[in-house]
Amino acid sequence: MANIIIQWTTVAAALVMQAGAHTLMQNPIPFPSQLKSNGPMNKDGSNWPCSGETEFDPNGIMNIWDRGSTQHLQAMGGASHGGGSCQISVTYDLKPTVESTWRVIHSIQGGCPIRNLTDTNYGDSATTVLPDVFNFTIPDWLPLGRAVMAWTWYGRWSVPEMFMNCAPIMVLGGRGPNTPASLDISRDDTELMAAWNRAPLMFEANNGNGCWTANKGSCVEFPEPGESLEINAECPIDRENMFTGTCGPRQRLAELRRPSFDGLPSGMSQRPFLSMFFIMVAGLLCAAVVAVVLRRKRSGHVYKRISQI
Repeated sequence: MANIIIQWTTVAAALVMQAGAHTLMQNPIPFPSQLKSNGPMNKDGSNWPCSGETEFDPNGIMNIWDRGSTQHLQAMGGASHGGGSCQISVTYDLKPTVESTWRVIHSIQGGCPIRNLTDTNYGDSATTVLPDVFNFTIPDWLPLGRAVMAWTWYGRWSVPEMFMNCAPIMVLGGRGPNTPASLDISRDDTELMAAWNRAPLMFEANNGNGCWTANKGSCVEFPEPGESLEINAECPIDRENMFTGTCGPRQRLAELRRPSFDGLPSGMSQRPFLSMFFIMVAGLLCAAVVAVVLRRKRSGHVYKRISQI
């Protein structure tokens, strides 16, 4: 495993030097093609999610997450924008799209991806591994199997932008005779899925969804950070100068990309309304067919009576 990490770091350094001096996720190990660009997400959402990743090919890389284990987040690249706020989220779509659901398992408010930074950036090297490590625990309700994790980051000092890197993961069910009962893979799937559905959605901004960070020195305070939250008080929270536009836990790019009807509230999912529309159309067609059949039957009876006369 150590040799794999060393080889990956060497390849990453070579590719990142070509990409620029921004910051990207060093651990968990991202999809290899994520190294093609370490810049921010496009502000129109055209490369959402995962910085436009289309291959999602682990290419021999897999981050193993045992439920209940401690994992860590670490980034590389000197352009750390005074720190900021980050989230770690998971989806079970192996090739995530705009429609994918990302559930938050850990949030860091302030000091991410580097703590106690006195300057705006930590040097100007794209290959510098940042010194801080952020530990987080894999929740016992995380469903087993292959999945994709995402690291999202909003810098404290910069223009409004969002960074996002993704990595392949395999969630396992805990090991050994001392594994707590809560991590037993025989737990009721219904209970696990209920816990999964209660986890907050990934916070989105600066990706074309109508929410923008103000970047006036305040770190982002996540509306729904989840149960696992690290707060680094070094970064001030100024709610009046944190966002512009319409922001909130349900302000998702996916909702804005769906077809809409005039007069419906912005961001409201239109699928139920489409279903109702098609049901109404089908009902009207059935009623029309029944009416035609009844008219023909009545016409037939009248014709027969005339013939008898």
